[in-house]
Amino acid sequence: MCQYIIRPCSDGKKISFGVCGRFTSAELFSFSLSLFIVCIWVLTGHWLLMDAMGMGLCVAFIAFVRLPSLKVSTLLLTGLLIYDVFWVFFSSYIFSTNVMVKVATRPAENPVGLVAKRFHMGGVARDAPKLSLPGKLVFPSLHQTGHFSMLGLGDIVMPGLLLCFVLRYDAYKKSQLLHLGETGIPAPRHLSRISYFHCSLIGYFLGLLTATVSSEIFKAAQPALLYLVPFTLLPLLTMAYLKGDLRRMWSEPFIIVPPSKHMDI
Repeated sequence: MCQYIIRPCSDGKKISFGVCGRFTSAELFSFSLSLFIVCIWVLTGHWLLMDAMGMGLCVAFIAFVRLPSLKVSTLLLTGLLIYDVFWVFFSSYIFSTNVMVKVATRPAENPVGLVAKRFHMGGVARDAPKLSLPGKLVFPSLHQTGHFSMLGLGDIVMPGLLLCFVLRYDAYKKSQLLHLGETGIPAPRHLSRISYFHCSLIGYFLGLLTATVSSEIFKAAQPALLYLVPFTLLPLLTMAYLKGDLRRMWSEPFIIVPPSKHMDI
């Protein structure tokens, strides 16, 4: 993001910092901004800064990790769905407490407070706020002051990896259709109107909406993946089957196979 912001004002040259290495202006700006946000969050514990860092982690993870096929995506999301449901609904029967909710809602000690206690600075230790860890997105409740709704980063990253995969496949299909047009073979236009990405994105929105409504109705924590996985994965599998892409997306979606000049249309 920082590269796009300061690219018009930068020549792209790297600045040397000796043994630390060479860095561009965008990298230095990113590091300074990140360090500033973390320091202010540690001192204040404000939920907006926690959300900013959480969204940055989600974007970075989705940008660097790519799912190779629909088979891997399905196995990953199904496994995480089972994991999420177990720790939210069934962990209390084994450990006598809801482990997922307890871990997500228990505040963490502030490192500033710990250092202050170490050096017997009682006033600083008392003023250091508790931190909301592990990382998650929190939103203040509209009905109860001081209460927050939470969304785990995994509930964003894992469906986001699927959305990234289908977006790449849509781009691949578009390039294949353009290549067919260049070879004189008419492309099936009726199949290119609906995008896999839009189908999965709408499913993610509906799944998140359903999870929010369920949480309000039952007044209890809900595993978001219980709703996100079926709403994103099932429409995608159905659409791929109807369009004839399921077998290819399942195993080797991005292998380029040159079309035969004698193929039937």
